[in-house]
Amino acid sequence: MDAVNALDRQAVTRKHRRILWASGLGIFLDGYDLSIMAIALILLKEQWHLTPSELGGLGTAALVGGLFGGPIADRWGRKTIYLIDIAAFFFAALLSGFAWDATSLIVLRFFLGLGVGADYPLSSTYMAEFLPKKSRGAAMTWIFGLWMGGALVSSIVGLLLLHTGPDAWRWMLVSGAVPAVLVLWLRRNLPESPRWFIRRGRLQEASEVVTWLAPQLSESERHAALQELAASMDGAKQHNWFDLFGKTYLRRTLYAAIPWFLMDVMGYAMAIFLPIMLLHLGLHTQEQAVIGNALFTASFVFGWVPLALLIDRIGRRKTQIWGFLGDAVGLALVGAFALTGQPPFAIVAVGLILFQVANSFGPGNTTWIIPTELYPTELRASGHGFSTAFSRVGAATSVFLLPILQAHFGIGGLLLILASAGLLGAVLTQILGVEMAGETLPETGGKPDPEVIAREAA
Repeated sequence: MDAVNALDRQAVTRKHRRILWASGLGIFLDGYDLSIMAIALILLKEQWHLTPSELGGLGTAALVGGLFGGPIADRWGRKTIYLIDIAAFFFAALLSGFAWDATSLIVLRFFLGLGVGADYPLSSTYMAEFLPKKSRGAAMTWIFGLWMGGALVSSIVGLLLLHTGPDAWRWMLVSGAVPAVLVLWLRRNLPESPRWFIRRGRLQEASEVVTWLAPQLSESERHAALQELAASMDGAKQHNWFDLFGKTYLRRTLYAAIPWFLMDVMGYAMAIFLPIMLLHLGLHTQEQAVIGNALFTASFVFGWVPLALLIDRIGRRKTQIWGFLGDAVGLALVGAFALTGQPPFAIVAVGLILFQVANSFGPGNTTWIIPTELYPTELRASGHGFSTAFSRVGAATSVFLLPILQAHFGIGGLLLILASAGLLGAVLTQILGVEMAGETLPETGGKPDPEVIAREAA
């Protein structure tokens, strides 16, 4: 047994759960902040008389980050930016409440996005490198549900603050700083990833972390395993960021990045502008729009819970395909009826809930998990970071263009455009996908396992 296999085979413990919560609450912050912004935009649109471009800019500004956080985490360690990124989020959220016009708020939201965007590759990589392989998919799915949990909590907070006066939107944006303090406290003394220590040749420090996580190993077993693993890595190829696009990993990078891009095209458009959309789809007041948004968000549990129970048996690829197809059907249903006039609200509810359930059962979770399993340790955060950044390009493009597209094509045409992204996501997942459920994370920096390569070729 080597140190990595010891981590892969053990049961989930209280220490694993602490790591999961400390990492996952960074995801909660993203869901909370983007969703509270959706409610704040209802007020800002009227108060500041926002143009479609300004509305798109405010929705887009926080959708950055990830590209630089990943390489830093691979080069200098996961802990290096684990507190810095959340601290950046905290101060940017706090200062957002003092914005005086659309431009100043866009700038502050941009810096907030740098913090939370960098946390995406870091949190996912950190969790994956500690979790046993048999329950890795399920544990990460349960935790990623905190994104929707953040969105749901923000709907409740937004509803409570909606009528607190002309500064209600300021209190909404500042409220994101509160959970950030909790995340900072939970992360204050977590260990570095032992896999990162091993890859850097720092065996004593890796041994200390393995002792903390798996105390059942004797000192002699731990020493022998670490030495054997270090010897097996001797002479292994050292990777750099550009290897993500080389012959060995290009297909995996395309698989990690493009479906996530398409998911964000749909998902962030719905997350940020759904309350405003609902006012065009049959709801009449701000309260109704916020409550409708909260009910829509809460329906995610009907996809999220089954995925967490089944993902390690069914796999990531199949659930992602099924989810993308459900996304396309749900959005196309509402869009087709909206083209003919005001759709019955029952149709709107069925279509939107189908989208939410399908997205939660598939790409809304799987696109975040898949990049953590495709690369060796020294590329893992970089690969996830690139995928995060690329996906946010899709999110930013969609969110920025959404008010403009809606003005030109109406709600019906807009939803049909978003539905086409879901259909394309299913097709590309089928073509590019490789199943990693139950596989040990790549460690040595060499080529992927021959069995996995064979499955990719098939």
